[in-house]
Amino acid sequence: IFQGQDEISSGLDVFMTGTSKNGVRRGLIAFDFDEKDFPSDAKVECAEIRLHASEQKSAMKLTLHRITTAWKTSGKNVIHGINGGRVWLGDTTWSYTDYPSSVWNSEGGDYSENVAATKVSSDNNIHSYGNTLRMARLVQEWIDVKSNPFNAGFILIGEEDASPGRYVKYSGAENAPTLIPRLIVTYTSPSQGKEHRDYTAYLPEVPVKSMQNTEEAQIGAAAQFSLVFIGGILFGCLVGFAIWFYRNSGNLRKESGDPDREPSVQVMDSEDAPPPPIQQIT
Repeated sequence: IFQGQDEISSGLDVFMTGTSKNGVRRGLIAFDFDEKDFPSDAKVECAEIRLHASEQKSAMKLTLHRITTAWKTSGKNVIHGINGGRVWLGDTTWSYTDYPSSVWNSEGGDYSENVAATKVSSDNNIHSYGNTLRMARLVQEWIDVKSNPFNAGFILIGEEDASPGRYVKYSGAENAPTLIPRLIVTYTSPSQGKEHRDYTAYLPEVPVKSMQNTEEAQIGAAAQFSLVFIGGILFGCLVGFAIWFYRNSGNLRKESGDPDREPSVQVMDSEDAPPPPIQQIT
């Protein structure tokens, strides 16, 4: 889908994600399956999506998210360069899930903030997304007869704050069998002679970074820095007083000629007794 361009859409031959001179691009992908495609006692160990990169412009980080609203495609369009073709009835665009009758709740697609998988694009033309615990659980939900969850596929998002011209194009369903998108699910099934086991060889998951969490983290870091800064000043004052006391311990008395005179206080320069370095806690 193409940012701010509801008059164009993409089809099944190629989809892309990243940035271009005309704005942000996001790729949508879905796999049609249900519980009938798996044994009733199937337990997903890992799930992985493999995509064939037909064109890449600069390395970037890509994240895969679960789509939370149903969407459609007419399948009639193709990408021309970095743009799509004229939108058809039933296509998905930046604003519409089913042009021109249904819209996203949020422009650019409705998706979970949880990152299902991540990938840094490279010269390798096979890109794998998955083998995370979050993705395994998600696919398990989709094939679980009891939960019968909603499956609208995934959205691929690149580094959208990067300079224009950083994108990846992936081969879609209308390509040779060796190039089409694949969802590879590894599962165990006692009824099929494969006992369940505790699979733990997952890749690290990316934490959720919502705006609220980001603001809270910034406030927390600022508060920690303030405490450390104040603590450093107080500690520096104590060091200065200790040095002054050591130097003047024999002279801290009132002079006999002026019984009302208070002991002198020496103001220490930062060069004489520098405070300890301030460390920011992150």
